[in-house]
Amino acid sequence: MTYGVIPPAGLRFSLDAGIPQSYPFKLQALMAQRYTTQSVAVYNDGGPGNKVSQERTRFNDDVKTSGPQLILLMEGANDLNEIAAAAAAGVQNTNQLVDNVVGMMEDIVRDAIERRSIPVILATLPPQRLPKGAATAFIGRYNNGLKTMAAKKGATLVDFGAQIPDSMISSDGLHPNEAGYQRMAELMFDAIKTKYEAAATAPSVAFTRR
Repeated sequence: MTYGVIPPAGLRFSLDAGIPQSYPFKLQALMAQRYTTQSVAVYNDGGPGNKVSQERTRFNDDVKTSGPQLILLMEGANDLNEIAAAAAAGVQNTNQLVDNVVGMMEDIVRDAIERRSIPVILATLPPQRLPKGAATAFIGRYNNGLKTMAAKKGATLVDFGAQIPDSMISSDGLHPNEAGYQRMAELMFDAIKTKYEAAATAPSVAFTRR
């Protein structure tokens, strides 16, 4: 979902904002429009099919390479779909499996905030449906776990799950459509503005009585 897949799409990887339909690409445009006297680079490090269980080493390697000042993190959809497949095959301990994914996300957030002193904006997952979005039953537990973890680790939370409607999910039921990616970019943009823009203050005036 970070990479920006709206099937069909060819894969490409480079240290930039990614393909035009991706939310990082759209976020880059919003940043450039607002901060005209600054040069803000947005790097899209998403990869289709990636799972949290495989990401920690790649995450740390890519953070070391790109040296970001802020990390925007959203992941877990593929893990939850894997859990949904396991549930369909009769696996019973699905709640624990979901909690395990939250724990792996916590490891990544800890690597950023505590090991590298890089702030994190953490996003919940947007809604999904069939055919590709098979994990609807698990998203609520996962997103709630992310909210609790973000508060504990000091990450800023952006609630895609609550603020992206089903109408902004594409026909495959998993990836956002163009409007969905735009909405993701806007929500991240708002979080960045809230966190980093200094509020304008009125000049103070001192009065003395003689």
